[in-house]
Amino acid sequence: MFFLIFFSVYGLANWYITSRIFSIGPFSGGCKVPARLAWLLLVLAFPIGSICSHLCRLLLLDRLLWLGSWYLGLMTYSLLFFAALDIWKLINLPWRRVRVQEYRLFPVYILVMIVILAVGHINATQPEIRSFEISLPGVQGKSTLRAALASDIHAGIMVNNHWLNKIVDTINETEPDIVFLVGDIVDSDVTQAHEEKLSEVLAGLNAPLGAYAVTGNHEYYTDTAEAVKAIESGGVEVLLDEAREIGNLFVLVGRKDIQAERFEGSLKSLREILEGSNSDLPVIVLDHTPVRLEEAAETGVALQLSGHTHNGQLFPFNFVTGMIFERDWGFLRKKGTLFYVSSGVGTWGPPIRTSSRPEVVLFDITFDTVDDLK
Repeated sequence: MFFLIFFSVYGLANWYITSRIFSIGPFSGGCKVPARLAWLLLVLAFPIGSICSHLCRLLLLDRLLWLGSWYLGLMTYSLLFFAALDIWKLINLPWRRVRVQEYRLFPVYILVMIVILAVGHINATQPEIRSFEISLPGVQGKSTLRAALASDIHAGIMVNNHWLNKIVDTINETEPDIVFLVGDIVDSDVTQAHEEKLSEVLAGLNAPLGAYAVTGNHEYYTDTAEAVKAIESGGVEVLLDEAREIGNLFVLVGRKDIQAERFEGSLKSLREILEGSNSDLPVIVLDHTPVRLEEAAETGVALQLSGHTHNGQLFPFNFVTGMIFERDWGFLRKKGTLFYVSSGVGTWGPPIRTSSRPEVVLFDITFDTVDDLK
């Protein structure tokens, strides 16, 4: 059903874009056929590269997937450009006050696409550090913790070794006590993650209390066991519906992503995961997809950290994620539980961000006694 819907939407969108491009573009005579073939290659690059790269690894398929990923960004803004143009024509039609020969718009289209893709790519590869000070209930007087959060790295063909090193350098720049990697660390192929030396790069994380991770949905689109092995080879502990007591300060819970239910069957509840843990300590939960908020609030979790949404990644998809999720970016408080949903630090598909900045989030946490918090 997913593939049926995806290819139906993908096909219709590209039929519309193709018809509009070749109606305004200067394609005639001997260049018409080569231009159409080149455009067809662009359109088919992502689906062919995505499907075939799972069957076998060839450099040609990697290049197709790379080209197709860029095209997803071009497709999105081509669709918006021509839809806006056609809507404007409909509005202008009854009065015919402004008449524009459409072929004159082709250079404008090219310029707009270049600017959007270039600026979006520069934005995507420049992660910023967002810093917040928060207070959580503690049990042994005032204590502090500096925690760095990064989600949605998507290591693979598009997020390459240079990009991965920049992400790790940004995390280390915050001088954290502990690091949280909240899912989608691997994109969709563990072999690609190995080729980008994911384990070696993660080994460069510096945090006295260690680095902890959970699985995201993309870890289940590949060999999950191999993905976890690659992450843990870099010195990062992956918590799979498990709890760890950290420095007698808090209990850290790492939940399997909700997608694991499709691949592995039923998942543990939060209460089951916390059985046997020190109930006096506050609980911090890492849960990639921000959909189990009510359960966390009812269980009395102090803080839950999530990702997944990318805050849409490409405008205007941030409005879509805003409708799907109760919170698609930023803070939310429910029944005393504080939630933070990160926009992520990497990208999926096109290496472009136009609806958000990539972020590494730094939490300066103060653990106060309950009386101090009142």
